[in-house]
Amino acid sequence: MKTLLIISVQLLFALSSYAQKGSLTITYENPGDKEGMVYVGVFTEKNFLMNPTASGAINLDENQTSVTIDDMEYGTYAISIFHDANGNQRLDMDEYGRPTEPWGLSGSSSGMMPVWSEAKFELDSENKEVKLKI
Repeated sequence: MKTLLIISVQLLFALSSYAQKGSLTITYENPGDKEGMVYVGVFTEKNFLMNPTASGAINLDENQTSVTIDDMEYGTYAISIFHDANGNQRLDMDEYGRPTEPWGLSGSSSGMMPVWSEAKFELDSENKEVKLKI
């Protein structure tokens, strides 16, 4: 009986430490841009808008509309995208720190300041699609 209890506890520990993973597809609803790259960053609250947990790119020149990031651990994330209008692979800012290139954020975030609580969403299934516009 004691052996069965030990095995049960070990099994529960193993299952609880197993991280579930899914695929996250980010689709860019293109309002008119026909060329260049749209860069995508996926963030946790800890690294929000700093160093992305995962990233990808959508090549508008090749008529791509989405990018899929596989093996994402289930959790809470936010997505930031921007259209690289001048091809320098970064989001350009003015002297006040405001973006000078088109950008967007997941969630219901509105206004100039990105807010984690408005941008976050749950990845809690094998396949999740998030549609974003700039």
